[in-house]
Amino acid sequence: MKKENLWVAVVGAGAVGGEMVKILRQRKFPLSNLAIFARSKREEMIGDRKYDIQELKEDSLDQFDLALIAGSDKYDYHPGMIALERRKKNPSLPEITVIDNGNEFRMHPDVPLVVPEVNPQALENHKGFIASPNCSTIQLVMVLKPLMGSSHIDLKRVKRVVITTFQAVSGHSAAAREELKSQQKDLADGMPPMLTPGIFPRQIASNCIPMIGSFREEDGGYTTEEMKLVNETRKILGDHSLQITATAVRVPVDNAHGMAVNVEFAEPVNTTWVNATLHNASGVLVPSNIHEKLYSGIPSKKDWDLFPTQLETSGKDDVYVGRLRQDLSVPHGLDMWIVADNLRKGAALNVIQIAEHLINNY
Repeated sequence: MKKENLWVAVVGAGAVGGEMVKILRQRKFPLSNLAIFARSKREEMIGDRKYDIQELKEDSLDQFDLALIAGSDKYDYHPGMIALERRKKNPSLPEITVIDNGNEFRMHPDVPLVVPEVNPQALENHKGFIASPNCSTIQLVMVLKPLMGSSHIDLKRVKRVVITTFQAVSGHSAAAREELKSQQKDLADGMPPMLTPGIFPRQIASNCIPMIGSFREEDGGYTTEEMKLVNETRKILGDHSLQITATAVRVPVDNAHGMAVNVEFAEPVNTTWVNATLHNASGVLVPSNIHEKLYSGIPSKKDWDLFPTQLETSGKDDVYVGRLRQDLSVPHGLDMWIVADNLRKGAALNVIQIAEHLINNY
């Protein structure tokens, strides 16, 4: 992959695509040409700049070195796969690398599913198409991997994980964010909230909905979102025997996902070891280093007082961990609270970090 002067295409101009564009600017990505494609041609404000959005066609990506796919579910074909197929038919086209935030190919055995801080080795010998995981999966494995891969791996290896997610409406769509605002206004005005078909199955304002995605009879009533957490985590960590179960809940929060996680280890652990291990993990902040990031100017408190919330972590790039405590029910267990911005590290930032890792290492 080229090291500089890349021609970069962002496919999708919604929330994730917009974040990609902003992060490319913020991180001074080494590009010489940036184009944004969507289903229709239009002008769009992204951050403080106006961009011309081009209509996506089958040949739109022919001249690009890198395609960042915000999501492909709105298209009749996968734009990244089409771009690769067109190069097979016409080798004179420049080589392209596709990094996909969609879920269609994440579990394909030939497609690496990557979080750069966790499994960068999966990028070796990639075939031009790389998948970025589900938003909740990313923040989970960012925390689990250091606990599995430390020098204590033989004694501290993760055995079982139980997760309940508290996922913001931004993880659904921009329309879902408007739905929440509209329903909150209706309630404040004493009106019955209106439901928009195709967004949430129940009222989201002042409510929690324990259904994200669709229910899967073949998985015993788990939802598609819950099975993403299970299957993607196993693939990324390379442990297909890992015992893991999840309940995914949509909550009336605009942005950033929270999750309550219980981890059972093969041998007894203590919070001191876990806190020290995560303190040194790239991209992860625990109570010992959260204070200066979120609470500067506030007198230091006990570690258990310094818990992150979704409101505070929205717009930030790290994964935040709090409420570290010993599980009262088993000697090998630990409870924790994990929060991250689902549009940044949970989506756009991870995609761009994959690209940066390729530029710096391949």
